[in-house]
Amino acid sequence: MTQFTLVQLTDTHLSASRPYFQFNYEMVVEAMADIAPDHIVITGDLALNGPDDIADVAFAARQFDRLGAPWSAVPGNHDVGLVPFEGGLHQPITEARHAAYLGAMGSDRFVQDIGDWRLIGINSQLLGSGLPAEAAQHDWLAASLSETARPVALFLHYPVYLDDPADPARSHAVILPESREALLALIDAHPTVRLVASGHLHEERRAERNRVVYQWAPATSFLTTTGGHGGTASVGFLVHRFDGETFTTEQMSARWMIAHDIASWGNTEPHGYYEIVK
Repeated sequence: MTQFTLVQLTDTHLSASRPYFQFNYEMVVEAMADIAPDHIVITGDLALNGPDDIADVAFAARQFDRLGAPWSAVPGNHDVGLVPFEGGLHQPITEARHAAYLGAMGSDRFVQDIGDWRLIGINSQLLGSGLPAEAAQHDWLAASLSETARPVALFLHYPVYLDDPADPARSHAVILPESREALLALIDAHPTVRLVASGHLHEERRAERNRVVYQWAPATSFLTTTGGHGGTASVGFLVHRFDGETFTTEQMSARWMIAHDIASWGNTEPHGYYEIVK
């Protein structure tokens, strides 16, 4: 049996031109030196405004190189755009935005075997997008699951569901119902999947379904005290410790991290805090 430590960061919201959350990130870099993880996964919203300013994504990639450990990342809505549906939205994911992200980051998915485990990351923003890359990712994920007998940890930005996997509500909080059904079918067909870890909601929460742990991670950047989704709002990150085929998860925070409450920031559209500093 092999032991290894993996840190999950999420929703870093980095930007060179609008470095609102850089201080918290500096504290995270400092904490990584103490934890010395074997691998780091960043589960989306790497940038502040990647869909309209791809330089934010490129800046985030350079910042992750400072973490002192190998890292993998998947995008979120602040990197490639939102999944479009009939509710209306700004900054939808498009082929052009997806291509720009790939140009800056190199890839929007990953597979990595570490210790006894297989780590897989997917682009949740493709799920329900209708882009050609959505079907290609589905086939790639199915193959990545089928070709291994290792226990699997799956990483993505959007949580798969809130309280009920059969909830028909359509929102940008979680994966859309029809895409969720397809993803859960893949997970259920592969009992090697043990952990599904996500970001996006800036809350920590753990649930279990069919012996799979569905884990939400807190953001490093900010929290919100309004419109919660049943988790615990805080700033920080998760430390997953793998031992053979088992794992534990601990929520941690770096020293001096500031618990920014985004509810007290600007409320102009599309996102007030993009434009607070000109």
